Amino acid sequence: MPYRPRELVVRAREAATLLLATLDHNEMVPRFLDMYAAENRRPGRADQPAHYYEQLETIRREAILAMVLRTADVLPARLKVRVNVREPKRLARKTKKTKKGRKGARAKPVKKSSLDLAIPLLDLFREEFFVALGQALNWSDEDAQEFWHDLELYETLTQREPRRQAGRTTRAVASGPFVDRTALLLDPSLMDQARRAAGKFQLELNTAADRVLHKVFARRRGN
Repeated sequence: MPYRPRELVVRAREAATLLLATLDHNEMVPRFLDMYAAENRRPGRADQPAHYYEQLETIRREAILAMVLRTADVLPARLKVRVNVREPKRLARKTKKTKKGRKGARAKPVKKSSLDLAIPLLDLFREEFFVALGQALNWSDEDAQEFWHDLELYETLTQREPRRQAGRTTRAVASGPFVDRTALLLDPSLMDQARRAAGKFQLELNTAADRVLHKVFARRRGN
């Protein structure tokens, strides 16, 4: 077993806290908005302060969604398991059919035991991660439900995109729900250039999320 439950809980909570700290302390969203305004000669914080701060809050929320989804994508690799965190039910049904249809297949229990181990590990990390995230953001029950709803939407729309290999951020421009939604919030009158800017920003967010998980899991266990 790669991590004991207590070790995983500590890392999940640390990952949530560090993810928000990386986003906010590095001022990733303000820098993105300021650069876009400067490069494209659009109104910025000095020109339309009320509009700017509204954009800041809404795009920050989209950025958190994008980083959380990235974390979910690369988590199985960090935990050294091969089960997709969003597919446990389908995999469980497949395992049942295999067991029922092949009486003499004795090599299968090894895979099943690996599956039985992997899913609880991912579920435990995910649960503790979201508890810590909600506490840090002072979520109400309604806030949590809205975030979960939007995250599920992100997952659904992302699955329709060409499948990315976890850990790769080398594409010139990203695409998907974050890019579309952020571009609409950023500059709906110039969607093409807003989408390009949002795509580059998503790659920055992906890299930041990867670094957070790397830092959290790089420390020696036993603490």
